Amino acid sequence: MLDRGSKKRAIIVFVFVLIIFLLGYFLYQIITPDPTCFDGKKNQNEKGIDCGGVCPVCSDVFSVQELNIIEKKFVYGGNNTYDGLIRIENPNNTVGASSFKYTAKLLDENGEILGEKQGQGFILPAETKYITLIGFAVGIDQNPVQLEFEISQPKWEEFSQYQKPQLSIYNKRFTFLTDRVGSEIYGIVKNESRFDFNVIKVNIILRDENNSPVALNSTKIDVMRSGEERDFSLIFPYQIQGEVKNIEIEAEADTYDSQNFIKTYISDERLPFQEY
Repeated sequence: MLDRGSKKRAIIVFVFVLIIFLLGYFLYQIITPDPTCFDGKKNQNEKGIDCGGVCPVCSDVFSVQELNIIEKKFVYGGNNTYDGLIRIENPNNTVGASSFKYTAKLLDENGEILGEKQGQGFILPAETKYITLIGFAVGIDQNPVQLEFEISQPKWEEFSQYQKPQLSIYNKRFTFLTDRVGSEIYGIVKNESRFDFNVIKVNIILRDENNSPVALNSTKIDVMRSGEERDFSLIFPYQIQGEVKNIEIEAEADTYDSQNFIKTYISDERLPFQEY
């Protein structure tokens, strides 16, 4: 049997070891980053590395077709700038890309790069949408002849059901300014979805009688409530190179971004845009 002194020493050693263990565990929790869907590890409740469970569905669960680029044009944007128009199509009926990266290059006849833009986009299942690239600045004597566009790193997500935001455009109107050098586009966008959005983007494409784009622009509308109507107008402060015969206006809201919702009317955290 241990005497009183030995018991006391054993208790002190046990307490000391316990304190060291707790301190080590506390420090480990502080310096160890929280698991995410981008840490290259199979953790949380993931079915694979950074997929399944709380993360996007694993790509090997479903097959996907690549996004199609169905229109790729550029137009004069005034003041030695050019604007690019890209139209992409998602051929997948139940799979969307919550994000993808893109690179656009404006080239001259020798293949030299006159301007370059990089960005990020998204697309819903079976959706066709525009990407407008405003403001490729070029030199006075530089003449672009080609627009290259590449998509990379799509992050695919499979949906069991989804509802595209109902953002309707009304009262489209194109008018010349009094000097006829500039022009103005006007319209009304209505949020006919059951959701409030923090940001809505509006793309404007003006086309000639051959349906070729002659001018592009875009704008953003902040904090748009369900059922709300908002008007917008944009000025083209230069002479458009072509006669405007058709006006296309497309409004979009990023439904993959939970921060883009003001969930006033919805108690459930899972949104019908994002059932997967």
